[in-house]
Amino acid sequence: MDESQHYITLLEGRLQAAIELRPTHSMDDWLLIIQLVYDGDPAGSTSFTLHGYTREEAEAVAANVSDNAFLMKEIDEYLWGESD
Repeated sequence: MDESQHYITLLEGRLQAAIELRPTHSMDDWLLIIQLVYDGDPAGSTSFTLHGYTREEAEAVAANVSDNAFLMKEIDEYLWGESD
């Protein structure tokens, strides 16, 4: 099995993410693990399973989390809860 890929990225403001993209036993599924850091302090972690992605597609998602509106919405909801 291939090794995990790691990324560090600024999401917004002082919120950063350490991202791990890990292959699963299925060739088209990837585990995207996001450890959040706000102003230098751990803010939690969350994960997503990417179904049906090629390696290149999954790497593009992992490298560009801040450009993915769905993932950013899920991260916001994880951190702050749902708001109206």
